[in-house]
Amino acid sequence: MTFVFKGDNFENRIRIEGTLQAVSPTHIGMGETREEERKGKDGKKEKTDVAMIALDANEYPYLPGSALKGVVRNYILQLLRGLYPRIAWEHDYQSSEFRDMKQNDQIEFMKSEASMLEQVFGTPFAEGKVEFWDAPAANKVTTPEPQLWKTKGWNDARQCYLVNSVAIDPTTGASEKHKLYSFEVTPAGLEYQVNIVGQNLSDEELGLLFFGLEGFNSKIVPLTIGAMSARGFGRMTLKPEKKIYRVTKEQLPMWIESVLLPSESAGFAALQEISNPEAVALIQSCKEKFVDIIKRIGS
Repeated sequence: MTFVFKGDNFENRIRIEGTLQAVSPTHIGMGETREEERKGKDGKKEKTDVAMIALDANEYPYLPGSALKGVVRNYILQLLRGLYPRIAWEHDYQSSEFRDMKQNDQIEFMKSEASMLEQVFGTPFAEGKVEFWDAPAANKVTTPEPQLWKTKGWNDARQCYLVNSVAIDPTTGASEKHKLYSFEVTPAGLEYQVNIVGQNLSDEELGLLFFGLEGFNSKIVPLTIGAMSARGFGRMTLKPEKKIYRVTKEQLPMWIESVLLPSESAGFAALQEISNPEAVALIQSCKEKFVDIIKRIGS
């Protein structure tokens, strides 16, 4: 299989649209805190810092595309690098070998030595072939017990509530006195609209991507996102219904013409959606071709 860069001559462009549904609370922070006044155990009011969730411009929860791309990449790497390093491996980019590497050598490395994971998701010196867009929340969770949720600091407008925890002494493993902290979480049931875009992807590379996305539905090694996954946070399911939009080299003139004509759609919105049977067949075919590569490498 000959590797093609994203910026090489155009072969194809694809957009995959799906829905992630949270099955447990999720905390993806934004590196900011807010101060809140709460009653302590002695009944006195005390101020505490609350770690905030990531919010979009409309003050609504979202999953950052960089976080989605990172967890999918790491999931593939952790599962496959021990058995199939040609498929999933991450080189030491801090070594002098890569720090001093000339551009022509970088290009040759990507073509002949980089793993498929590095080729698809990118390296510090070479852009990957897939983009994960920010995934905005697409629904609103209604609290079944408003009074109970009110005690948890439920914020209906921002779709989040508070979880309290304690700092753990790393030496004794016991909780540290007077070191409580709070953080916002979004609830189970909240759904996010996911968009993944790829350019010049081979069917085998698409198969690698679909393999990674299946991690969200794994019962054995589930893919999680955000903080405190050890406590069961950040669990998601990827709904089976997916929309796939695609344009190939042969369809490119028609797509350019549709973009230039007066229309409400342009750019990615003008990509042609393929039918559901075609989408199902494409996903299955790409998965099978990816499995074939694994079999060849492992044999």
